[in-house]
Amino acid sequence: MNRWRRAFVRHGVTGCLKLAARYAAQTLSAALYRHERHIWYVASSSAVNKDCTLPEGLNLQRSGREYLDLLSNSKLYGWSAGETFFAEGGDLWIVLDGKRAVFCCWVFRERMPTVAAPGGWKDLPAKTVCIEGVVTDAGYRGRGIAPAAWALIAHHVDKEGMQTITMKVEAGNQSMRRAVTKAGFHEVAMMDYLSVGGISRVQVTPLGNGAGEDRNILMEVQKLAA
Repeated sequence: MNRWRRAFVRHGVTGCLKLAARYAAQTLSAALYRHERHIWYVASSSAVNKDCTLPEGLNLQRSGREYLDLLSNSKLYGWSAGETFFAEGGDLWIVLDGKRAVFCCWVFRERMPTVAAPGGWKDLPAKTVCIEGVVTDAGYRGRGIAPAAWALIAHHVDKEGMQTITMKVEAGNQSMRRAVTKAGFHEVAMMDYLSVGGISRVQVTPLGNGAGEDRNILMEVQKLAA
């Protein structure tokens, strides 16, 4: 109920009807046909590039639900998705420029969201975290904010005893892939997800060297194709 109340306050009746119609159209389209191709990346939490630093004046902080309004107003992340991620145990990390949110991402410790898994969620191996939902404000892109934020997050989870960090990136998102590589991650697998008329297929192509944390993550990704 609170979610709908906030929507009415923010968008009004007409705006809410337009949003509902757009959501219904997107849902129907996804049910009929959906194709996604992701590259899965992995890095040891102790090996993420520590030389990546935030630009002066920017600060990274772990944040709670009280920051969802700020994210929504900054057009970085919507309330609905944020509430779902919090309910699933996600940690929200935000980079602030003063009081303005310019970057956000989520860290999952037990399971991670992926369209290829039954119910949309995949269990993570022990001592592994996943970074998901990475968004940078358009006016702040190209300044190395994402790799610097991941380096700080890696230091934090490493102190918790987490050994591996994984992340998936849309294959066509070249700027994001460059940022992930800059941070010290490397490719493990390419995953193709295709759904036509409610019938889905998952194909996994190994890309890594098959050793250490690469092997563990690759095995988990391959389970999606089983």
